[in-house]
Amino acid sequence: MDPVSSVPLSVGQEGSGRAGVRRASAVDAGQLRRMAAVWEQVLKKDGIQPEDSFFTLGGQSLMAGALVSAAGERFGVRIPIRTLFEHSRLGEFTEHVLGLAAPAAPLPDAVSTDVPLEMTAFQRRIWLAELIDPSVRNHVPLAWRVEGRLDPDRLRVALGRLVAEHEILRTRFVDDDDALSVQLGEPWVPPLELLDLRNAPNGMMDWQEAALRRPFDLESGQLLRAALGDLGDGRQVLLLCLHHLVIDGESIPVLLAELDRHYTAPGRPRAVVQYREFAAYQRRQRDSDAWKADLEYWASALEGASADTPLPAPREPEPNGAFQIPLPEGLLDSLRAVQSEHNVSWFMVAATALAVTLHRWTGLDDVTFGSPTANRNQPRFAELLGPCLNTAVLRSRVTADSTVLDALLRMRGEALGALEHQSVEFDDVITRLNPVRRFGHTPYVNVTLNMNLLDDHAAVLDGTRLTPVLDDSLRSNNAKFGLTVTMAQRDGRLIGLVAHRGDQLGAGHAREVADELAGLLARFPKALDEPVMRHG
Repeated sequence: MDPVSSVPLSVGQEGSGRAGVRRASAVDAGQLRRMAAVWEQVLKKDGIQPEDSFFTLGGQSLMAGALVSAAGERFGVRIPIRTLFEHSRLGEFTEHVLGLAAPAAPLPDAVSTDVPLEMTAFQRRIWLAELIDPSVRNHVPLAWRVEGRLDPDRLRVALGRLVAEHEILRTRFVDDDDALSVQLGEPWVPPLELLDLRNAPNGMMDWQEAALRRPFDLESGQLLRAALGDLGDGRQVLLLCLHHLVIDGESIPVLLAELDRHYTAPGRPRAVVQYREFAAYQRRQRDSDAWKADLEYWASALEGASADTPLPAPREPEPNGAFQIPLPEGLLDSLRAVQSEHNVSWFMVAATALAVTLHRWTGLDDVTFGSPTANRNQPRFAELLGPCLNTAVLRSRVTADSTVLDALLRMRGEALGALEHQSVEFDDVITRLNPVRRFGHTPYVNVTLNMNLLDDHAAVLDGTRLTPVLDDSLRSNNAKFGLTVTMAQRDGRLIGLVAHRGDQLGAGHAREVADELAGLLARFPKALDEPVMRHG
């Protein structure tokens, strides 16, 4: 196959979508209701109808894995993630799933707590990064404005019970005689700093910046900091800072739900899935034929790709930077028709826009960038507290005649392939390919695209509402890659953020890249026929 040919447009476009609606009547009503319940739970929407599309309902690539996994468990079949993108309406998806014959994979067995603790490849990678370069900070700062009043004493108790129940929050990372290991520490109660911020407009930021600058003692097993600030007039702010070794973005809703449980009903402990089970499950996967096939997929997908997407480095290193990308109001709504017509998620649109921007900026017809993926497709790990991240490499190849639509359809195939072969850790892919390395540059993913659904980070603690606070400057202090683009969704609105390392990309060039990306996204529905590469 021509390596730059577009992925064929799959079924589920306008014509097949209408056919799917007509066929839905052939599906047993009870089965349709069972599937609708799965969709409603994952998409957090009520009253989903047979003709409703995953994309027009706001479905994202990260949700797709959770949906097909939950549907597979409910109906007892193995559902390839590609099925959802090829049969995107509830009715036709249900009919297709009912026709599947392959039995679902068994759920992973529970791992006895007698099994020694072990770390995942993700944990080992970021730990080694800090050992190699002590200036690296893998901190995760979190902040919420509080509508109501949180009681400091109850909050302290809840934090202590949270730590006692979840092993990951008391896991010690020990560097002993050049051997890295993890050990389980004793339960501990995180100190809760009480901050008077009534006359300190920058006090919240000051606390977070100080928490980011101060390294964690990884061997202590105490990788959580907490503060409760009084803003005056009955207002508060809750501040947390955790190490990435113990949390990721998908864990934040879990953390909040568990904190609410302990804050609301402190005397009701329950058995929870521990992180050691996930680590053991990942290790067992490495012995499977599926894992070996996934590794070969990545070796083939990245064959001949450059390990570095060149960025215009400044003559003299500049400070790291971060800023918002100007995105128009209603951008998500304006893209619905494109998503529905071409069976693509919002992530695929954003990834295509970034790829086209990189093609135009670098003049290269072959570029790569990375994107985090959440390895939580097994239902047992859906509510696990701890980092379940992997990194997928997305490759975009075009010709002189390729259009933005060609790039979109090819990116659709790249993203689906990444989701279907994500059992292999990024570190194993790098080991297999053994690319040339440059200090400070992560092979293939030195440009990274993040998707962040901030709406999932809102919470309620016993009736007190927490609304997430986003701050650009924290991202500049925490820049790990040459260029990081983050698309955050809050209250149905998109917020774009750019962070860059000043030694690899100057502030002026970073803003030019961001402006070009924002412009392409704003006109995306009308830009599908544009050539990707600039001529002349």
